Amino acid sequence: MNLQTTGESRARLSVIVPAFNCQGTIAGCLAAIRSSSRKDYELIVADDGSTDATGAIAAKYADRLLTLPHAGRIAARENGFQAATGQILVNIDSDILIQPDTLAIISDFFQANPGVDALTGRLSMHTPVKGFFSQYKNLYMHHIFGRLPERVTFLYGSIYAVRAALWNNAGCAAQKSALTVELGEDTAMGQSYAASGRQIAFLKDLQVTHLKTYTLRSFIANDFNIPFWWAHILIATKGWKQLGKSGTGYSHSPKEQLASVVLAPLLALLLPLTAGGLLPAYAPPALGACWLLLNIRFLAFLNAQKGLFFALQAACVTFLDNIIMAAGVACGTLHFIFSRGERSPVSE
Repeated sequence: MNLQTTGESRARLSVIVPAFNCQGTIAGCLAAIRSSSRKDYELIVADDGSTDATGAIAAKYADRLLTLPHAGRIAARENGFQAATGQILVNIDSDILIQPDTLAIISDFFQANPGVDALTGRLSMHTPVKGFFSQYKNLYMHHIFGRLPERVTFLYGSIYAVRAALWNNAGCAAQKSALTVELGEDTAMGQSYAASGRQIAFLKDLQVTHLKTYTLRSFIANDFNIPFWWAHILIATKGWKQLGKSGTGYSHSPKEQLASVVLAPLLALLLPLTAGGLLPAYAPPALGACWLLLNIRFLAFLNAQKGLFFALQAACVTFLDNIIMAAGVACGTLHFIFSRGERSPVSE
């Protein structure tokens, strides 16, 4: 058992890793946790009915291995949180590598900021996973999150931590309400906390390495499905009231990203209308210039990190990705409306 008592001044951590059929990444994830400079923690793996070697691998590292029937990531995470005994509950996804000082940063921040109820971090710009879409997505998430303020209204599933007292008092209700979405439950939980006046800190330097591999197909599916459920959360929380506050957009999406997702499909619609003579010829170039202006910092960032050819490829992918995201939001909105909000992630 990797547990020590270090006194009341340093809160003991419970690290929870939900896992399902992740034998390719779970060993690296847990080994990285075990290499932490902080030692006063318990490591709980909630195995969501894996049919591969995930459970056997996790048993070599975990203080507690919860072998659960397959019910999904949300249920596995909830079971892990319920089993935890620490004052601080740290969620780490099974395809994430933390740094040796990650747990120390989390613990020390909570100790120094008693008014903060939860915190979250972001992806490092570096990933060992090869392939354009994996590299692009990782850099995209790193850059987008880098535009966020110090206080946010969401939790990011790859790495976040909450005070156990908060989760025990309000978190269960938030988690149960989050069970009504298939994706984005961490965002729903964060929105629930923020709505009740809880403080969520965003630590830009709390960076973890993502091992997720994206193919073209999984990239498209991810960037349709996430906005689909994100739309549910936006409507249920009246997220438009958050637009512009604290210099950001809504949840983890800055204003520039939201505007870009709106402009891309509009531009795609303008092109055939202009070709048919229904709109003036200057309309598409003007709108295209606006879209480029919104994304120029991201493309410049990619150029600096990966070179011009990668950035040019990324410009085309970003435009198409914005259209995919917009389609996800539109379909999610219609789904919410026609379901009359019965599957709202923040039920009354």
